[in-house]
Amino acid sequence: MGCAAAAFLVEAGARVELFERGELAGAASGRNSGSIQHPFDPLLTELHVETLRHYRELDGFALPESPAGVLMLARARTALEAAADEIRGDWPELEPTLLGGRVLHELEPGLGPRLWACRLETGYPVRPAAATLAFAERARRAGALLREGRVAWPWVRGGRTRGVIAGHEHCAAGSILVAAGPWAPEVIDPTRAWRPIVPVWGLVLEVELVDPPRHVLEEAGVEDAAAGGPGSLFSLVATDGAVSVGSTFLTEEPEPAAWVGVLREAGERFVPGLAGASLVRTRTCARPQSFDGRPLVGPVGDVEGIWIAAGHGPWGISAGPATARLAADALLGRAEVPAALAAARA
Repeated sequence: MGCAAAAFLVEAGARVELFERGELAGAASGRNSGSIQHPFDPLLTELHVETLRHYRELDGFALPESPAGVLMLARARTALEAAADEIRGDWPELEPTLLGGRVLHELEPGLGPRLWACRLETGYPVRPAAATLAFAERARRAGALLREGRVAWPWVRGGRTRGVIAGHEHCAAGSILVAAGPWAPEVIDPTRAWRPIVPVWGLVLEVELVDPPRHVLEEAGVEDAAAGGPGSLFSLVATDGAVSVGSTFLTEEPEPAAWVGVLREAGERFVPGLAGASLVRTRTCARPQSFDGRPLVGPVGDVEGIWIAAGHGPWGISAGPATARLAADALLGRAEVPAALAAARA
């Protein structure tokens, strides 16, 4: 979000400095499962469609020409029928198709027995950090100054932001845009009284798997999990030889050792070949989950000049760049943020 906004702002003629407390793509931007897919929300769908266009125009980032397809998996056909009907009514372009038995196993031979799937025409597997780093390079080429390893806080005086304080340095700015994911509220309000965005922790296993599935795989119910449902659900995304298996939806940062076995066991029920897959590494990140599942965009709080762009939950990779473009245009007075996304609603 921050790198994309920096690119859009500097290309529009603004002077931009980006402060990253760690390294670029060091949190959810670089540790997610790596699937760009439809968010099943009318407002976010508009941002998703625009995001795909930004990715296709982004130098140094290879978006697959067509989606791999998402298979929503369940043990019983009835568990998928209602979801398929709803998607067919709201988003017919996703072409929901129920599959089972021989047809499903011809499509994905590595799946376990007695499964049903709803196939959706979405899901672009990508390397998680690739888009962020490509936007960072685009921002640099346009003249933005990117400062990694620099913690920055709003510099406020007389009810207005004057810029940021980074260490002992005061950096002047007309406005600041906080795109710090689940930590954005803390940056804006260190008293912790304002908390419309909270972290939902995800743990993903990266494994070596011979002949991985071509589709993005998801256990049915991921939308409920993202909103505070079960602690974990099966998912699998394969891209460029890397296979990501997950994921957890937790209020506290998980201890990887305690969850590796849980995620493995869940995965083997859907893809038996995972039983012999070697664990390469684990990835943990905090997703920025807003109170209503939609990002907060625009000016926020009583201090003039502080803006926010954060709160996508699991949809940051799927709708973030378009949200960044909206935030940049609104900050420059070239667009108005829809009320359903405006930070003022929190």
